[in-house]
Amino acid sequence: MKLDWKASRRGISGFLLVSALVAGGHAVAQQAPAPAAATTEPQPDATALLKSMADYLASLEFFRCTTTNGYETVQPNGQKVEFGETREIFLARPNRLRVEEVASDGFSDVTLFDGRQITVVSAGFNVYAQAPQPPSLEDALVYFVRDLRMRAPLALLLSTHVRTDLLEMAKNVEYVERTSVGRKDAHHIAAQSESVDFEFWIADGNKPLPLRVVITYKTAPGQPRFWSDTSNWQTNRKLADKRFQVELPEGARQIPFAVQLSALGATPPDAASGQVAP
Repeated sequence: MKLDWKASRRGISGFLLVSALVAGGHAVAQQAPAPAAATTEPQPDATALLKSMADYLASLEFFRCTTTNGYETVQPNGQKVEFGETREIFLARPNRLRVEEVASDGFSDVTLFDGRQITVVSAGFNVYAQAPQPPSLEDALVYFVRDLRMRAPLALLLSTHVRTDLLEMAKNVEYVERTSVGRKDAHHIAAQSESVDFEFWIADGNKPLPLRVVITYKTAPGQPRFWSDTSNWQTNRKLADKRFQVELPEGARQIPFAVQLSALGATPPDAASGQVAP
């Protein structure tokens, strides 16, 4: 069933209007004007828009962008607390990636795939961890998330597998509205998978880049959300090789990834569950 997003929003607005007319415990009756005849324009194909975005991302040889992310954590008492981060992403296929992260508490990390090894540097603790990198960026991302158990928000959008995997998992893809994000015209679409509901705001035109993403983890306790606004897209300038060279801070100490400690039977530090820590 197609959901009429516009009608749903009008219904909410109407409820707010009626509520505002309640004074002294008495509702003020008001005759609604007859609706004007409206011409209905055909909506764009939401699945085609999602596919165009996925195909375009997978076709890019290199790109740079900035993401501003927020995510909810569900506390033992059920309260949701939001944290945030900004990330500068530099990607060069077939096997190089650099992510510079600054968390909402001010701590910064750098994650680097240079084609030979994966390096994560935690500047706040002046430590780093390294592991051999699988040959392709696609395999390296899977290894990073699944085996090293590190966070990589929206990792699928960095992989050429996005052109197939995203469409395979997307169900009930619907067009919501034409809108704007950061003064850029965009198409807002919504879709579902078995475990998440997600929305994309996709740039209009011949560069259908994702401008905003919202994900609701509907099978997780409390159904927390993750959101990301992406800006400063650069897709037409080749990235310098030095972007992907390892630069370790002076005096930095090498430590294992937390999952590597667990494999050795050691107890990882509290802060190392998925992140580099001392």
